[in-house]
Amino acid sequence: MQIEYKNIDPKLVVNEIRNGRSLESVQKVFGLRFKSEVQDLYLKGLMELGEIPQVEFNRPVAQTPVLPVTQSQDRTPFRKRERQRPPVSNPTVVIKTGNFRTIGQSGSVTLNRALLIEMLGFRVGDSFEIYREDDMVVLKKAANPV
Repeated sequence: MQIEYKNIDPKLVVNEIRNGRSLESVQKVFGLRFKSEVQDLYLKGLMELGEIPQVEFNRPVAQTPVLPVTQSQDRTPFRKRERQRPPVSNPTVVIKTGNFRTIGQSGSVTLNRALLIEMLGFRVGDSFEIYREDDMVVLKKAANPV
């Protein structure tokens, strides 16, 4: 997408930056809204001065060639292997607490010390495997600590 910047000469932007002006001050001097516009003008200025090679960012979308499918390009789709799940069984211990746990704004569920250590009998440093069974989230104690 080619953008015209209010008849601003990109070489002037290069000179201002070389004279020690910051992006913010160049942005204010030329009345630009975004720092990315200053960076774009700086890049164009360097191309016009011949310090970097000319780069064309515009690609015509309609002229993209379509390659015919050959035998080497005809591949079977990739199939994701299903994860090994523990056998489905009813939980051995169901702890009913007086309050419910909800998913917080950041997507986390808080399980406090009283619930995990005192009610469920786990210890500090225990590792868990987490998986889903129907409408339940299951914490299974892992044999190897992480």
